[in-house]
Amino acid sequence: MKLINITDARGRRRYLAFQQALYAGDPCYVSTSSFLLRELLGQTTPFARSCQVMPVLVEEGGRVLAQAIYLYHPGLPALQVACFEALEGQQPAVELLLTEAKQRARALGLSQVVIGLNAHISYGMGILSRGFSHKNTFDSLYNKPWYAGYFQNLRKDTLSTYRGEKRAAEERLPKTPSQVRVCRSDMRQFYRETERLRMLCEATIGKTHLYYPTGEGHFYHLMKDLRPFLRDEHLLFAQNQAGEDLGFLFWHPDFNEMLSGGREHSMLSIGVAWMVRRNQITTAKLNAIGSLSPRATIALLREFAAVTGDRYRYLETNFVWDCNGPSTRLNRHLLGEPHRKYEVYWIYDL
Repeated sequence: MKLINITDARGRRRYLAFQQALYAGDPCYVSTSSFLLRELLGQTTPFARSCQVMPVLVEEGGRVLAQAIYLYHPGLPALQVACFEALEGQQPAVELLLTEAKQRARALGLSQVVIGLNAHISYGMGILSRGFSHKNTFDSLYNKPWYAGYFQNLRKDTLSTYRGEKRAAEERLPKTPSQVRVCRSDMRQFYRETERLRMLCEATIGKTHLYYPTGEGHFYHLMKDLRPFLRDEHLLFAQNQAGEDLGFLFWHPDFNEMLSGGREHSMLSIGVAWMVRRNQITTAKLNAIGSLSPRATIALLREFAAVTGDRYRYLETNFVWDCNGPSTRLNRHLLGEPHRKYEVYWIYDL
């Protein structure tokens, strides 16, 4: 058994091929997250180029057993074991990955390793530990059921997503507060509006666990492939009476609902599915929300309810840290018990 560094295009193709083969035929896996994996492997965006990206494979007898990307960004004082994948029953291969991660962290002067963060919070978080019977929604991660077992001896943080009947959740919302107005974005000015989103992220969720600041253009590059599918209503901004931004809400249809699981998708095939099957989507995905006041949060949620109307039966959130008391209480009030559970793992004894 040996660890192999991926340093060329052939190695990157082998990395992608292992992931594709692992999930082939899995009806609960939709491959939309693979676009971000390709971005990291190829370092095709300014953010990816600002990271040290070190993909590796563990193989034995020419057979890949496990893989991950060791990733370091100066904004976070930890080495990430990102985009982890492994066959079932391969604890020795996983231990080899973790041993090498600790060595590389020490070489970089770091004192901790984190498993389950894929480059940045905006790229997705966590190893799925509960909720394997449903297809993953767009921008929520999915993995094989045995992954969490590989890390159970490590310290962990937990996250949840929430899902429920949209109309029932809206009926539990307080009335729209006065002195807060909500406006739609202008997608004709896509770069400007994604920068506005980025600045609000820094101001509102900048202290969220494992969040670190991003550079100009981060959300533009992250979201630009989505631009043909987005309308002004998908990005909402709350403002005070002076026109100053107080918060944002980003939502979209669950694009994965119109895509078949267990196979690869291109932007072309996604576009065709959108043209043919978008009216069949029943879930609105609340991807991200950040605000400077509870009033702004309620106003944004009320406007979200108004712009989505009766087009969707279900509402599903992105991940929420279980240690975030206010957000957890609000989601439980609106949607009930968690729908999926995720875990992020830590190694400190380097």
